[in-house]
Amino acid sequence: MSQRSIWFPLLGLGFAIAGADKLMGQSGYRRMFRGWGWSRESRRLLGAGEFAGGVLLANDAARQLGGLLLATASASVLTSELRRGETNRALPRGVLLLAALLAALPSRRAA
Repeated sequence: MSQRSIWFPLLGLGFAIAGADKLMGQSGYRRMFRGWGWSRESRRLLGAGEFAGGVLLANDAARQLGGLLLATASASVLTSELRRGETNRALPRGVLLLAALLAALPSRRAA
């Protein structure tokens, strides 16, 4: 009997919630993206990517795809944060990027 880790589903839930907030236009995200010069459509696209990636991450069969999608989304946001010198945001984003990349790695399954 294999034990399923709760780590990736929890990480996926966090990303899915953050993506939904961006999709719905939560005011903090609206201000942040506007300050970066991103359009409403760009914010929504990123939110959709985070939401979908989070949902995929919670599914063992689609975990790698979700991790790749989340890594791409996180890298684009991290780039904007670094360009603006927002190191207080960039460090946690970097950690999330690493977690997404770990999720994208093939899983080791017991034979």
